Amino acid sequence: MNIGKWRLFFFALALAALLCVAGLAGAEAAQEITQECTFETSYTHKKPALMTDGKYTTNWNSMESIQPYVIVNTPAGLPCYGVYICFAKLPTEWALQTISGGKWTDVSTEIDKDFCHVFVPLYGLNMFRIVVTDAKIAQELAINEIFLFGEGDVPDWVQRWEPTPTDADVMFLVAHPDDELLFMGGAIPTYAVEQQRKVVVAYMTYGNTTRRSELLNGLWAMGVRQYPVIGSFWDTYTNSIKVAEKKWDKAKALAYVVGLYREYRPKVVVTQDFDGEYGHGMHKLTAILAQEAFDKAADGTYDTDSLKKYDEWQVQKLYSHLYANNQITFDWSVPLQSMGEKTSLELASEAYLLHVTQQTTKFSMATTGKEYDNRVFGLVLSTVGPDVRHDDFLENVLDPVGYVPVVATPEPTPVPTPVEGYVSLMPPLNDAGFLDEGEFVYTDEDEGVWVYVSQTLKVVIERKFDPKAPLRWYEAEIWSDVGAGEMFKAIQYDQEKMGKVRVDASQTAKRYGVVFALNADYYTYRMGSPRREGVVIRNGKVILDDPYTKYTATFPNLDTLALFPDGSMQVHTSQEMTAADFLAAGATDVFSFGPYLLKDGELNPEVYEVSTTTNPRCAIGMIEPGHYAAIIAEGRLKDSSGITVAYLGKLMRQKGCQVAFNLDGGQTAVMLFMGQQLNKIGVYNGKYCARPTSEVLGIGHSDQVPPEDAAAVVETDDTATTDSSTGNEDQATAQEE
Repeated sequence: MNIGKWRLFFFALALAALLCVAGLAGAEAAQEITQECTFETSYTHKKPALMTDGKYTTNWNSMESIQPYVIVNTPAGLPCYGVYICFAKLPTEWALQTISGGKWTDVSTEIDKDFCHVFVPLYGLNMFRIVVTDAKIAQELAINEIFLFGEGDVPDWVQRWEPTPTDADVMFLVAHPDDELLFMGGAIPTYAVEQQRKVVVAYMTYGNTTRRSELLNGLWAMGVRQYPVIGSFWDTYTNSIKVAEKKWDKAKALAYVVGLYREYRPKVVVTQDFDGEYGHGMHKLTAILAQEAFDKAADGTYDTDSLKKYDEWQVQKLYSHLYANNQITFDWSVPLQSMGEKTSLELASEAYLLHVTQQTTKFSMATTGKEYDNRVFGLVLSTVGPDVRHDDFLENVLDPVGYVPVVATPEPTPVPTPVEGYVSLMPPLNDAGFLDEGEFVYTDEDEGVWVYVSQTLKVVIERKFDPKAPLRWYEAEIWSDVGAGEMFKAIQYDQEKMGKVRVDASQTAKRYGVVFALNADYYTYRMGSPRREGVVIRNGKVILDDPYTKYTATFPNLDTLALFPDGSMQVHTSQEMTAADFLAAGATDVFSFGPYLLKDGELNPEVYEVSTTTNPRCAIGMIEPGHYAAIIAEGRLKDSSGITVAYLGKLMRQKGCQVAFNLDGGQTAVMLFMGQQLNKIGVYNGKYCARPTSEVLGIGHSDQVPPEDAAAVVETDDTATTDSSTGNEDQATAQEE
């Protein structure tokens, strides 16, 4: 396959697969400008063209030296807005730098430097360099491929990886790149993409740098977004298990697998055939290691090196390919609704085609996958008993996940049966799910349950906790009678000095007897700042009308959430609508923060690129008009580290939201019930209290809400002074910690 055809083949296949996941972006596509750029390298023995030839079988690399580099220059009038680097060898330390004040200075952007394939947004540079910054040791800078883009949306085949989950539901442990396809069939797209399980794909060896790039390309094309674990054991072919154990040093390899279990904490592990499928010794050894590590990882006396980093971990179930006992036979021909009706086997087959170096071997998905039936697995070990249904690796561990398609006009959602504990205390509900008269208020701080029901409103809040993360969050589900005027709205503490007076959010809720409330978009702290302020409307009045005119990866990106009189909510990108557009559409309130999390039930792909650190976060969403959900995740606490924006979006999707929006987090994030703040605030600027705000986003009124505490109100009227930490709580995290 010549260079041009290979490049076109890869791009077209990867793009087609990924468009099924994300859909076409609304903004203009970015132009690839790689061939228009010039490159200066710290060593010229190898031509820079080797990293722009579209072939992962070639690479440019420097000689071993101190701080080798590649300088990229773009033509005049064609600035670079993003670079996608596919490293052949990942440096110990590296940076992307540009000239500032006559000196090379690191580009101020979030870069995950542990990924071999990484995309870096640049925002219009004409010259920059990739440089090894470790000045202690001489090393190579080696790049398989590099791609550069102009302004606009980069193609979906450009990989923007999420971190590997450290509380995995399933780990697929294989010997080599492509084993996860030939012998696991459609398992990975089924669990990682369709079911949205937390999946770790782990390899004992990658063979060479080309095959490492191929495995990343294949996983990405299937829809996998969480970076795999790639071991570095030496690869060789042998039928002998003794030779395999010697090549890998079995003791060292076992400690490595135990370390994988302890670090990524999988509930279930799926591995290869104990007979090595066609007899490959490294496949056999991988299965043996997976089995022996099952008990070793839970042994507090084994491998003290990994114990210093991680606690013991007990995997609950281990499956092996083709194992004879307690078998599951999967059907990989079922269309996946999350992937445009493609089957998981089709996705795996397309991914295998991206393992270009393997296309001339005797192996293929069509023949090898059938000869060594990649649908069949057996349960080797279990701490939760044998399988009964024989249809799910996670049987007896997690409840099955069913895909819920987006419905254009959803049927009314029935009010769920109240959880045991308050059901016996609550008066009967009418057919609409509310009370005929009076109010019902239930609070159980110990159990973490708060409930309110009236003739027009029902609120159920549950506190949840994941000790492994650790993470504590609050999920609220709200039903309202929109026809009676019961809906969310912005509630100002001082309606005359709207936006200019800041108090503790609980005082605003108490002043107006608000049943349920969240913080809003914190727009008052952006007033007068050098930041663009976005679009802000309150009760039909335009406060700010300064939308972005083009896409920006700044956090927050000032996407918008609009509330309408029919109880519906809409989300839009920051550059999509002006204040006049919203008013013409009938919006009453518009909040500006972002990014938006869900639209039409689909996760915003930008959540994987902005604010990827864990922090306290807050979101509101609509399941349908009159049925809403809200989540507050605590962070910056010893027992709750916070979550990423992407994880927040996934939680809102699990609640069934068709629309969801990220509100201000960090020290601003509060959830209020009957005037009481439920969530704890982490340390911020030496304080544990929430930031004062001018308003809340609330719903419902009750005379049972306690009155405002005048002594606790400290008003500020200081819109000219900005909070330097506003807008990006992540930037402040490092300083606070």
